[in-house]
Amino acid sequence: MSREAGGSKDSQKHRRLHWSEFSRFAVRIGHTLEAVDEAEDWMLEFFVWFLVAGAMKPGTLANYRASLSVIQGTAGQDMSRSTRSRDLQLERRDRHGRHRARTPQEFSELLAAAQAFDNDVVHVIRLMRWLGLRMREALMCGKSLQTWRDLILQGERRLPVERGAKNGRPRRTEVLADHVDETLDAITAALEFCRNRDFELVTGCNDDLKSAKSRLKSRFEQLPMRRELASHSLRFTYAVDFANAALDRGVPPVEVLTQLSDRLGHGPSRVKMILEVYCWQIRHRFPEKIQLPSDFVPRKPTKNSPVSSVGHPEVRFDGDRSATRRRRPAPGRRFQNKQGGKRPSHRAN
Repeated sequence: MSREAGGSKDSQKHRRLHWSEFSRFAVRIGHTLEAVDEAEDWMLEFFVWFLVAGAMKPGTLANYRASLSVIQGTAGQDMSRSTRSRDLQLERRDRHGRHRARTPQEFSELLAAAQAFDNDVVHVIRLMRWLGLRMREALMCGKSLQTWRDLILQGERRLPVERGAKNGRPRRTEVLADHVDETLDAITAALEFCRNRDFELVTGCNDDLKSAKSRLKSRFEQLPMRRELASHSLRFTYAVDFANAALDRGVPPVEVLTQLSDRLGHGPSRVKMILEVYCWQIRHRFPEKIQLPSDFVPRKPTKNSPVSSVGHPEVRFDGDRSATRRRRPAPGRRFQNKQGGKRPSHRAN
């Protein structure tokens, strides 16, 4: 069921682990689950309060609740109300203040330190900063560099990001209009560096992605790149530069946030998070009261639906938040056996 729900391998694994913990909790309160769809709303709610009593942090608790909701939804049960923060009056995670954008001076000093330390890390840092890539995306982008270089030389500013994209969702980043030369130079240098290395920017001891990622994290720690100036600060720097440039061109604030959310790979519906997290340093440049909320929902694409400039169906505002937050009924089981009946229930073990 976790595989059927999709997502990255890590997400699928975490769903299985979280549901296993819930299953063991059900046994402790005297309800052995013979099948996934035997879970009831009150069991999930009790499990959530059990985790709260154990002083679980709001962010981790949100991941648990999402895992349970996805698994039960795949099983044909809509238990979203049993795990909804608002209904349970749970504390929401605080995403503020974790990272910040680097100043030009700080970025120059970081590059100088990286060049004296490890040349392959320099290319990863430059690509993350100028294209707003996640660490995994920059680590795996070697085979895309030639395509990116050709597109920029042809005058194209939107570049496809496919390898390493979060949850396997391809996206298109954008070259910053005021930094085309720096971006092209970073891509060209990285391409020349990895061309004879099987297009790998960083190679680990075991010659696989996991060891390469471990080595890169170790190098970031040694530089140092920690806390508010950890590797994700390079993505924040890209976001602030993109937003400032768009606002200077007179782009409406909501459209700026929509475009930035799309370029960062969050889709057009995460504009509130983009404003509060990535753009907190330039919050003063946006209206104090701006209509951005969770009801900023993209329409489903249809044959006649117009497409916005960011490549997504037009988005709409709806004043009724409760209606937009209501989930669709969970789909029933789609698989059938050879005799035409439903697939046998999944056992909890």
